[in-house]
Amino acid sequence: MKDYQLHGLSFLVYMYKNGMNCILGDEMGLGKTLQTLSLFAWIKENMAGLQDPHLVICPLSVLPSWLAEAERWIPSFQTLRFHGQQSERARLKEGIRSGEIRFDICVTTYEAFVAEDTWFKSRRWTYCVLDEGHRIKNVETNVAARLQNFGSLYRLILTGTPVQNNLVELWGILRWLYPTVFTAASERIFKDAFDLTRGLYSLPFLKAVEKLLATIMLRRTKANVELSVPPREELTVFVPMTEAQRFWTYRLLTRMDMWKKLMNLLMQLRKTCDHPYMLPHAEPEPYSIGEHLVASSSKLIAVDKLLADILPKGERVLIFNQWTSMLDLLEDFMALRKIPYARLDGSTNRPRRTLDIKLFQQEKSPYQVFLISTRAGGLGINLTKASTVIMFDSDWNPQNDLQAIARAHRIGQTKIVKVYRLICRGSVEDQMLDRIRRKLFLSVKVMGSDNPSSDDQNSALQTSELLDILRKGSSALSQNIDGIDFARFLEAPINEILEASRERDNARCAKLKQLEGETDDKVDHKLLADAEEEEQKLLTGVAQVQSRLFEGKVVRQPKRNSNKDIAQEWHELQKRSRTNRIVMVDGMEMIAQHMGPEAAGKRTRRKFESDDWCIHCRDGGELVLCNNCPRVFHAECYGLTRTQVKQVPSISCSQHKCVSCKRSTSDAGGMLFRCRTCPQAFCEDCLPEGDIDAIGDELPEFALLGYGANSTAYYIHCIDCNERAQTDRKWWSTWQKEIQEAKEKLEALYR
Repeated sequence: MKDYQLHGLSFLVYMYKNGMNCILGDEMGLGKTLQTLSLFAWIKENMAGLQDPHLVICPLSVLPSWLAEAERWIPSFQTLRFHGQQSERARLKEGIRSGEIRFDICVTTYEAFVAEDTWFKSRRWTYCVLDEGHRIKNVETNVAARLQNFGSLYRLILTGTPVQNNLVELWGILRWLYPTVFTAASERIFKDAFDLTRGLYSLPFLKAVEKLLATIMLRRTKANVELSVPPREELTVFVPMTEAQRFWTYRLLTRMDMWKKLMNLLMQLRKTCDHPYMLPHAEPEPYSIGEHLVASSSKLIAVDKLLADILPKGERVLIFNQWTSMLDLLEDFMALRKIPYARLDGSTNRPRRTLDIKLFQQEKSPYQVFLISTRAGGLGINLTKASTVIMFDSDWNPQNDLQAIARAHRIGQTKIVKVYRLICRGSVEDQMLDRIRRKLFLSVKVMGSDNPSSDDQNSALQTSELLDILRKGSSALSQNIDGIDFARFLEAPINEILEASRERDNARCAKLKQLEGETDDKVDHKLLADAEEEEQKLLTGVAQVQSRLFEGKVVRQPKRNSNKDIAQEWHELQKRSRTNRIVMVDGMEMIAQHMGPEAAGKRTRRKFESDDWCIHCRDGGELVLCNNCPRVFHAECYGLTRTQVKQVPSISCSQHKCVSCKRSTSDAGGMLFRCRTCPQAFCEDCLPEGDIDAIGDELPEFALLGYGANSTAYYIHCIDCNERAQTDRKWWSTWQKEIQEAKEKLEALYR
């Protein structure tokens, strides 16, 4: 353990000995998991008598990380993963009840806890640890309510972002830690101390909260611990809107006149900033992947330029976005540019998350880009092989973006991490920066500076941090919308675009630069005075985001149109501009306007055909067809008699159960790793250690049979087959020949 981690262990032990619940608030990537596991080990070694197990509740994304770290650092502990379908959870509960399953640490997810809270509350626990504990910041959520009355001797919260949007969220965390102190009546005090909607700010109360957190929370950042992690470089890239984005923005602003629809308008304007195709009826019909996808969004144009500059250098990139529909469009873009990528969002099952993260982190990775939903993939996972992070849009909660950036900028990173935040200039997105910086101000003000030096130095650093936040505000309220124009943006290389954004950021900090050359005392005095002036300006009035403010002007609404009317108007404008209206359908050129709506509909999936050879012995004859995939097998090879086969209405091949633990696909988390060249399949728990010889989620030989990618399967070459390939050359060459023939046939089919 590093020195600061030993100090963290000392803090946790001190709070444990004094019977106090606490917060470990280290910045993301500093090893909160290791410090917590070391606390469990200290308790076991130093406390006499029988001890109740510990419960760790965490997001699904970090569940594998907890299991791996526990196995690595405290192998003498028995760690149980409590997660899965209802049948899997019932199996685990029965095994625990009978004494067959014993454990020292139980790791589960928030969703699994909510589903089984009665069972968890019926057992005794020493520590209840909430990883990413800000999940309970809203006391009205189901998970916060279920956890409130949970019984354990001690409670510990792990979070790198305890203060996010307001002080009421901090009160929700404190209420769980100290329910008898922070009662329901105390909520009003926290709410009135910092309220963005009403413009209420109490600096004395913020200082009191800062003192409280200094007592019950230990927080360190990468800036104040001795780490070999290189710094990160952040740049906000202001991009001009495309004609399509400007058209949709103006039409959206002029169609709605009811205040109750304002939030819906704000959401649609934010989507337009990302890509107009996210709006209903905005994409061309029939939709096909083409250059129009890139040309319609200035952010996608910027990403195209960035990736063209970064990927040839062998670097890997993370792209974060709020909307899964935008991730769909980014997937289309990756297919258009033929860039290998992985995707992680809330619908990604546990085994697939673990697989994609592991593959991305391998030295020889099949992926260059990782598309990630900010909320689902911004917690606890390690993606240090990436050296570039692109924030495609910004979250209302700035801590969510910081969490996302920390996936790459953490212990284990050896390169400077470059972060690019894309903002449509003069848009509603630009206005959001003003509200976001107030929330960042709250975080820095309450939690103090991260520098462990003397009080005077600490004060000066905190002041400069605050000024940095205060100065990097919105430009949307300005009447002068400067910056690179759209025509130049299209032609300019990415380095010129980035340099223009750097100059814009530097101009915002011109006031600080004027202090250069003066004595330290004068600088400190001016910083303090300037900070007070900026604070008063920042904390005066209500932080507003005006949906109708576009490029510094308020847009009035003379008429109301539906999205369909706006799409039709854009369609007519495109006709007049003499754009290419020819689309390719099954290799034939067709005029898009002549295509009926049925052409855009999804084709029904046809029933797949079956393979010709038994997966066990690679021979023909009387074969049994798998009901769920193209595999076939002899009854004898499968271990069944022909009579048994006739009695079963449908049967699955051996690749729909784990070869080791015999769990089905659903019980194993929703996905199995199927070997391409043998009957074996593995769940994530039974998959042999080491790098995965990955193939992908689709086999060309299966695609020829009408069986495409399936979310429940990922194909590999297992260790046994790789070893056999070294000794049985004839067997391996036969497989290689069949695979090559399948690839050639598939390529010929799509020419």
